[in-house]
Amino acid sequence: MLAYDRYPGEGPLAVLLHGWACAGEDLRPLALELAGRFDVVVPGLPGHPRTGAALGPAYGVEAMARCVLDLVRALERGPALLVGHSLGGAVALAAARLEPALVTRVVTVETSWAWVEAPAGPIDIVDAEHRSESVNNKREQLGLSAVTGQLDPAALAEALSSVLEWSRVPSRDSPLHGLGIFGDQGWEAVRSAGRREGGVRCVHLAGCGHWPHVERPVAVARLITATEGDEKH
Repeated sequence: MLAYDRYPGEGPLAVLLHGWACAGEDLRPLALELAGRFDVVVPGLPGHPRTGAALGPAYGVEAMARCVLDLVRALERGPALLVGHSLGGAVALAAARLEPALVTRVVTVETSWAWVEAPAGPIDIVDAEHRSESVNNKREQLGLSAVTGQLDPAALAEALSSVLEWSRVPSRDSPLHGLGIFGDQGWEAVRSAGRREGGVRCVHLAGCGHWPHVERPVAVARLITATEGDEKH
């Protein structure tokens, strides 16, 4: 099973999924804001810190989604709200399509690939290493711990190639996708592409980069809880 951190609460289960070349630590500010209202679980995705290669080569989007669904079942607290950052958003949407009965709603954060098709072509190990170094430099600027040495370059290459391929699948979205949150970069990508999904509320947090949940966790938490409140009422 995926290794995870837990922020207990009496409310429904919420599973927060980190992005590519990132770690569960990135979601700690948001988890602390949601804890109490939700029973929050933050796993490490395969090939990333905490879980690593413990589950074998489950590095594609669908394979990761099945790992998340296995975790929801094992916790016996589902169905779960899935909140995913970047790659984590793709994994959350894939999980919702695979087994919608285990998911109440999906919130994506800077998952512009749900709207915008990525260029074709696989990512090799050298490219993945360069990209992960860039990601971790930006993470460190936000005060997050470096995780470069904890990442498997081959796993990163497979995971990124998979999510880019996923972005070109027309049926990749889910009816359970209720909210998309963006910083400036993701918002501009979606706006430029002219893509807006009819059933998904899209919110731009101006001034944020690729990690709104780190830069403005209170605002992101309020959007998530408001969305859940709207669904219940």
